[in-house]
Amino acid sequence: MLDRLPFTTKLMLAVVLAVLVAVGAVAVTVNLAVVRHFSDYVSVEMQPRVAALLPALAEYYQNHGDWSGVQELLDEARMAGMGRGRIVGRMGAGAMQFVLADATGRVVVDPSGRFLRRRLRADILQRSLPIEVRERTVGYLMAGDGPREQEFSARLNASILRAGVVASLVAIVLGLLLTGTALKPLRTVRDAARRIGAGDLAYRVPIASRDEVGEVALQFNEMAAALERDERLRRALMADIAHELRTPLAVIRGQAEALQDGVFELTPENIAPIYDQSILLGRLVDDLRDLALAEAGSLPLERAQVALDELASRAVAAFQPQAREKGVALSLQVEPAAPGALPTVDADPQRLAQVLGNLLSNALRYTPSGGSVVVKVTSDPKGVSLAVADTGIGIAPEDLPHVFDRFYRADKARTRADGGTGLGLAVARQLVEAHGGQITVQSEPGHGSTFTVRLPRQRPTSSVPG
Repeated sequence: MLDRLPFTTKLMLAVVLAVLVAVGAVAVTVNLAVVRHFSDYVSVEMQPRVAALLPALAEYYQNHGDWSGVQELLDEARMAGMGRGRIVGRMGAGAMQFVLADATGRVVVDPSGRFLRRRLRADILQRSLPIEVRERTVGYLMAGDGPREQEFSARLNASILRAGVVASLVAIVLGLLLTGTALKPLRTVRDAARRIGAGDLAYRVPIASRDEVGEVALQFNEMAAALERDERLRRALMADIAHELRTPLAVIRGQAEALQDGVFELTPENIAPIYDQSILLGRLVDDLRDLALAEAGSLPLERAQVALDELASRAVAAFQPQAREKGVALSLQVEPAAPGALPTVDADPQRLAQVLGNLLSNALRYTPSGGSVVVKVTSDPKGVSLAVADTGIGIAPEDLPHVFDRFYRADKARTRADGGTGLGLAVARQLVEAHGGQITVQSEPGHGSTFTVRLPRQRPTSSVPG
């Protein structure tokens, strides 16, 4: 039932309940304390008058042997002065009431009827005056609540009730105001969530305070900014993929139409562009798949103890023909050079070969004839470092922060002509990070670039499972 109520209603009900409980507890406590202390005050103040009755009551008990019929004597004492010299003075009509208990503390006379036939507590008996006959206590007498005392108690209870009602109303009104003020920022966040859910990712919640609600608004704005950034990247990715697919598909379609219409003869030379573009499409699809799996943390890694110097040696040997064709000197440096001196790393050898292949392919693509590319494998305090340094055209400072972004090209025409997908470095970064490593770049235009991969020796606990 309560879970269906609005949060505002729940909070208001909680405030009202807390106020009623607090006011009720205070009212009951004050009433009990005042009544008790007032009764004590009445007992002390009326004690001389009560004491004036003790001889008459002692004589009555001595003559009758019990308290039957004593009510008449007490009524006479209450309404007027007692005759036969038993009471000195006059107490005034209706001035006070008397409560009489027997020797066991059981009440035998009580005009108010509250304690009649009930046994009084020990603390009440201590405030009463004992009635003694022949040095034996036969009863107890105390002053009860007269009309004035009862009127005082009634007025006190009425005052406490009025004060409780006023305090409750004031507290409820203040609770409503405070609840509205406290929930206003939450309503703003709620409305903002609806706008963002409707597609308005640029909307932000105004932050009016630095308390917990302000922190919620700040975190909400950061979430909205992340959603907006991800949506922008998603749209850019879709546009980039469409752009990258358009060129090879256009070449394939144009070449196929020319062959179909008889413009080109069906020769290996005329089929070669179709084959080359299909190879490019396959690489693009594979890179997109690897990138998506790596970013989702689902890329399978078949880990083993890998010697990076041996892996780098095989990669350099595989790229030597391409380097000689371009007139680029490709070499390998290992430090320390002694066989087995480098520590092994816990990694997937095929994925690391893919990373090194991407780096070597880029280095050879952007290094002119007569330049050099050096692969360096060195021991690192926390693992092993693998660097690919070239003497190519370099990267401009404004492009360095974006070289690992998907489809980012500092020279788009050159990359597309050489058959690059624009995803090689993005895939390389995701693969390295999946191994718990780090990839960085240093470059200077006209002086080449150096890409460095640092890998830990042991498998990190946060790495992608194999």
